Amino acid sequence: MADQKPIRSIRQHKVQDLPELNELYNLLYSKYGPQGWWPLMRLQKSRQNPTERGKNTWYHPGEYNYPHSEEDIFEIMIGAILTQNTSWENADKALGNLAKHGLLNKKKILECKQDFLAEIIRSSGYYNQKAIKLQNLCTFLQNQSISDLKFIETMKLRKALLQVKGIGPETADSILLYGFNRPIFVIDAYTYRLMLYMGYFAQKPKYDELQTFFHHNLEPNVAVFNEYHALIVQHCVRVCRKQPKCAECPFQEICHQKAAIFIKPRKKKNRKKEN
Repeated sequence: MADQKPIRSIRQHKVQDLPELNELYNLLYSKYGPQGWWPLMRLQKSRQNPTERGKNTWYHPGEYNYPHSEEDIFEIMIGAILTQNTSWENADKALGNLAKHGLLNKKKILECKQDFLAEIIRSSGYYNQKAIKLQNLCTFLQNQSISDLKFIETMKLRKALLQVKGIGPETADSILLYGFNRPIFVIDAYTYRLMLYMGYFAQKPKYDELQTFFHHNLEPNVAVFNEYHALIVQHCVRVCRKQPKCAECPFQEICHQKAAIFIKPRKKKNRKKEN
């Protein structure tokens, strides 16, 4: 699937006059092009960075046949935990540090002292908790190898991942989509923001409700789900921010611009006068 084609929806629940989800995808893709997620470190010397964020070039835009190996899958699983509640730039710094110290290995992560592991991944934030989560994941992978996980049915695999302490729905779905090529749509803070700000939902839905909305309105396609999620991130990082740049948005004519309903005005900080 080197060349993405326009996609069509299957059971569309039309929300007033907003574009259908397949139409929104095509608009995002036309604007930003392929994103090349999930970034992998071994690609850093020869690839472009379509996101223009950070210094890394770990992306593979237009190529949907990754991951190529169990090492790739393991890196994606680790990255999915490291990127919790932080930007990808911070997570990939932590990944780089793990690689630098020879710790992108489940056995070595388990043998590593938690305080040292936490220091290695400090850039990812919540590093003490994430050090524990990484070791929980590696304990899980000791009992069931990645090669075994490949043959588990999608929903059973999702359930197994969710039983690992520290892995929630978003992390599990990122692992399923990007690591195991399962047609599961990843819902993150950017997805919530875009759907709410554009007016697809009047109030914040539950994770499963928003995911079902995507699953019901799009054909199950790994490459499309992969790209769609990355495109939403791209748009929200550039334009549809917490304080959106609506004047710069290419979708002004189709957006209900209900962002104002959800945006709380910034509180002015009381600055102490210098003596």
